[in-house]
Amino acid sequence: MLLAVFLIGLVSARSTTARYTDKVPAKPDVVENPHSAKLKVDPNDVPAGTDRVHIEAKQINDLTGDRFEAGYDFGYSPAVPYFFYPDLNDGKYHVFKVKYGKQKGKEVEWTKFSEETRFLHAEPNRYSLDLLRRNWAMAKEQCISEGKRLAVINGQKANNVVMQLLRANQNMLDEGRAWIGLFDAHYGDEDPTTTWTWVDNSPFKFAKFEYGAKVHESELNSAVVAINVEGEWETVSPDTKLPFLCEKGVTEKPQETEARVGLRETDVIM
Repeated sequence: MLLAVFLIGLVSARSTTARYTDKVPAKPDVVENPHSAKLKVDPNDVPAGTDRVHIEAKQINDLTGDRFEAGYDFGYSPAVPYFFYPDLNDGKYHVFKVKYGKQKGKEVEWTKFSEETRFLHAEPNRYSLDLLRRNWAMAKEQCISEGKRLAVINGQKANNVVMQLLRANQNMLDEGRAWIGLFDAHYGDEDPTTTWTWVDNSPFKFAKFEYGAKVHESELNSAVVAINVEGEWETVSPDTKLPFLCEKGVTEKPQETEARVGLRETDVIM
């Protein structure tokens, strides 16, 4: 009888260990600040006994090949379930993943990693609106000359931020729209379908095209995109002259594939 109880207890302990190490944490909430990020975990998601949280960050499109850093360990208390991840490059996009840990003798037992967070955590001060009307290519060059880029919008939060910026200046926008950094990479070749591409080559995973926009047919007169005060994206000819949205903290070199969209040779700024 005692042996049976002992074996049941041993199996139960092993099951508990397996449950902890097999745990996949929920994705944390993230708010990026200049050079740091605040991440919050849900205490209801954290297993009993957890005394630390390990967080790793990955900068998108960096020169290291989009690899996660070694990360940091943070002490965990359910009363303070948030952490500040330091030393991030301002103006860059990052993703994060977390895992929970607890001391077990001389070793630390860890759960699995969470899924990666979505990589855009937009700040209102990241974007600026230039009211000088330019064609798309000239607007792009102007942003670059200021150490910025045409705005990249990779999520609803960023889209809302840009929409509010436009609405705040609506009385100065004749057409109620402004350029962003999205273009069709196939506008000038024989491919009849579009390949929507951001100026920084970040993944095209989020879109807010208005109803009736030419989204699938690759044509010059709808090769680039403007956002309107309703937060909807319009496909427009790159020769149209509009105000434009720059994104600060991000610099890029012009690329032949998009820098000359809608430009004649005489229009290129040297």
